[in-house]
Amino acid sequence: MISRIEVFLRRLKRIFSRSEWTIRLLRLSTLKQVTSEPGLVMVQIDGLSMTQFNRGLQKKNIPFLQSLLSKERYMLRSFYSGLPSNTPAVQAELFYGIKGCVPAFHFVDRQVGRSVKMNDMAYVEEFEKRLKGKGTGLLAGGSAYSDIFTGSSKESHCCWSRMGWEGLLWAANPLVFPFLVLLYIDIFVRTLFLVIIEFFLAVFECMRGTLNGRLFFRELEFVYLRSLVCVFLREFITAGVCMDIMRGLPIIHLNFLGYDEQAHGRGPSSNFAHWSLRGIDDAIKRIYRVINESPYRRYDLWVYSDHGQGKTMPYFVKYGRTLEEAVQELFGEGAIEADNSLKVREEATKARVSLLRQKKDQDLLKPVPVMETAVEPLIVVTAMGPLGHIYVKKPLDIDAIHAYAKKLVSHVKIPLVLTKEGGRVLAWTARGSFIFPSEAHKILGTDHPFLEEIKEDLLRICLHPDAGEFVIVGWCAGEEAISFPLEYGAHAGMSPEETQAFCLLPMDAPVDTKKNYLRPIDLRHTVQHFLNKETLGPLMTDRALSSKTLTLMSYNVHGCAGMDGSISTERIARVIARYNPDIIALQELDVGRSRSGRIDQAEMIARKLEMKHHFHPAFRWKNEQYGNAILSRYPMALIKSGPLPGLTEQGQRFEPRGALWVSVEFEGKKIQVFNTHLSLWARERMLQVDALLSEEWMQHPDCKGPSILCGDFNSLPRSEVYQKICRKLYDSQTVLAGHRPRSTWFGHYPVSRIDYVFVNEGFHVHSITVPRTDLEKNASDHLPLITELDFNKVEKSQ
Repeated sequence: MISRIEVFLRRLKRIFSRSEWTIRLLRLSTLKQVTSEPGLVMVQIDGLSMTQFNRGLQKKNIPFLQSLLSKERYMLRSFYSGLPSNTPAVQAELFYGIKGCVPAFHFVDRQVGRSVKMNDMAYVEEFEKRLKGKGTGLLAGGSAYSDIFTGSSKESHCCWSRMGWEGLLWAANPLVFPFLVLLYIDIFVRTLFLVIIEFFLAVFECMRGTLNGRLFFRELEFVYLRSLVCVFLREFITAGVCMDIMRGLPIIHLNFLGYDEQAHGRGPSSNFAHWSLRGIDDAIKRIYRVINESPYRRYDLWVYSDHGQGKTMPYFVKYGRTLEEAVQELFGEGAIEADNSLKVREEATKARVSLLRQKKDQDLLKPVPVMETAVEPLIVVTAMGPLGHIYVKKPLDIDAIHAYAKKLVSHVKIPLVLTKEGGRVLAWTARGSFIFPSEAHKILGTDHPFLEEIKEDLLRICLHPDAGEFVIVGWCAGEEAISFPLEYGAHAGMSPEETQAFCLLPMDAPVDTKKNYLRPIDLRHTVQHFLNKETLGPLMTDRALSSKTLTLMSYNVHGCAGMDGSISTERIARVIARYNPDIIALQELDVGRSRSGRIDQAEMIARKLEMKHHFHPAFRWKNEQYGNAILSRYPMALIKSGPLPGLTEQGQRFEPRGALWVSVEFEGKKIQVFNTHLSLWARERMLQVDALLSEEWMQHPDCKGPSILCGDFNSLPRSEVYQKICRKLYDSQTVLAGHRPRSTWFGHYPVSRIDYVFVNEGFHVHSITVPRTDLEKNASDHLPLITELDFNKVEKSQ
């Protein structure tokens, strides 16, 4: 009854859902029916390193992400960005499986014959076509928001390679827009309020920056730009993602830019940058709420960062001249082509703001013409963040390359210069020259967390066909980090702060556990496994079969009908797999019943988990069955299955009940396991318990040694039924020292303890778990009861 009320409330909420109304008004496509295939929402927090993520937790700037760790059992994993540590490289590896596709954010593409940036919309669109020819897009059939690449998504919005909604919005009925404004009036007001707050904070920071010696007018210009990126773009993305979830798209990827933008201007650990995390955290929370209301498919939420940021000193601030001026002085006569490094960050911010335009600026789409100058530039400098390239359009012999590399370090004051010499790379620093990669530890430090992988990635940059004759880097071990543009936080290089980001994934995400971190291609494989997996076997085999403890789960699955009204054996199997039990006692399973699609739920769950099973139908009607099952990873034999006694009143019998008895071989012993589901009626329950405790079942001559009686007893701890069982057996929740018994029913708001695991003196209770994440609270009206046992004798509680 309670679950039916909750389903009704969910349906009522959908009727008034603004996402649903927006979908109808814009005539967006949706799934036609509920699917058992999983969905995935991937949230990228641009530029947030592992260090700053942990600092955000400590400062309580990301309380929702903290709750995922503490309440939803998410796992925090280290994420290595690869090189260059920038979004284009990470997303190319994640979306298409291609490592090091670009040598930097800004470089000379020798194929098109000019310098390019990865925020040039026309170029990025053409570049992604190359990627699609080499790999399969990860986001096929889904959507992408505020990304560099679309990942072959069906729909993309505010992406550099394709904007997405412009045709739809311009073609929509003009009368729709006033109605949309009314639907989202609270969001508009909220956004305006947040923009005002962001504006005044930005002005305050602008004044602080000016007092600290920064350029006032440049600081002032960033105020409104960053407000647009941090608030308007974030809210626009959040609303679109919520609609896509309600539509049932299979995979959704979004990128929040606010923190990265603020960290570039003020530094990655600045209060201003961390303030932006509050808004991002709240947006993720709202997305998560919609995930739990999705009508068409069950979604996972994965949160990660593509790379970190390092605290940097701008080259201009440190040396009083721009990088291009210093390079021009070094190479002497001849024209030089380079961006004004004082304006690079400003232009990048403006480019991000342009993502809010739903109609592309056609000027941005035109290929940039080759500049006709009186003298063709002999030197081209491309530098974004702490990574850049110097291209020399005249032949240089080995001695000249070495001489220029030394002067780039000594005169231009670049911390690290890399040059190619045949098939090897030489690294030049203030401490001398080194052969790479054999002496990589002298450049990067022996304590770099990704030293081995970074060797290969740095070689890939230097040997990239579009790399310059000189690769310049603003960091090496023992040197203060510098950024070539005017910014106080930067990335693209190889420092630990730049390359070590984070991944926040559910505890059962199918991650390769052979190493203690992921890189983009590992995350890609994990996504593919999650979306396409047939079984949960790998999750169930991590636990060694020689373990000295035995984990048993008792779980009333409610016919696999969740609190959202959907029936899903996959969801139940996932709940089980999360906790890796050795033996599972399930109640209320359907086999061949019309209400659950006439499937064999016991068999499907066992197949998903790659476990053996026995099923007993307590109820039969024509070809429909309903009953209990026991699954085991260890060898087991069916000893007995059959009905339990019941009452008959006025010629009508109550719902039939039954029990299942198996013998499981574990650690050289045979363990007797009994699974049952007792009546709702007290008198009938007493008859059934009498039978279970008699020679028919637990007192049978074949029932020897360690024994377990578990299931749904529909009895509270003070009931006569419970007291009678406790005269013979021990309640696992009361004999565990220091454990406070946990309720298992009703799912969302557990108020009663009616599911039990009783053991005899052959066992010692090692631990008890009653998980209460959103997955368990939605999967059934009961929570699973998990008991870990060993063979020491129990001590009866006082």
